[in-house]
Amino acid sequence: MQCKLSTDLLIECWVFNAFGHNFKDMTKEELKVKVDKQRSIINDANDEICSYVNDYIESLPYKVGDKVSCSRCDVCWITSIVPSRGYGGYNGEIDVRINPAKKDGTRSNREFVLWSMEIDSIKKIS
Repeated sequence: MQCKLSTDLLIECWVFNAFGHNFKDMTKEELKVKVDKQRSIINDANDEICSYVNDYIESLPYKVGDKVSCSRCDVCWITSIVPSRGYGGYNGEIDVRINPAKKDGTRSNREFVLWSMEIDSIKKIS
């Protein structure tokens, strides 16, 4: 907000956004149009990030259903690999969920989400 003392000793104030636009006389409808435009830009960027991450997921040496090892479990199976999404949208990372092996070596029904350093340690078991 920028204020100026007028000659009549009244204070006139102008409201500016980060780009210096004066929104003193903006209507609710004009605001909605501007916000919708920015949301569209954000959604398009999120869609593009998601597309890049999906391309990355396709290039990984392991897929859903593969038997793998990682720093958390010696033997486990991948149940899902999806783009990670935070409050602000896609963040360029992936979420990997696994089923660890039971004591007898078979697949359990438990499911864990791997942390990024654990994802980096995944090795496919033949």
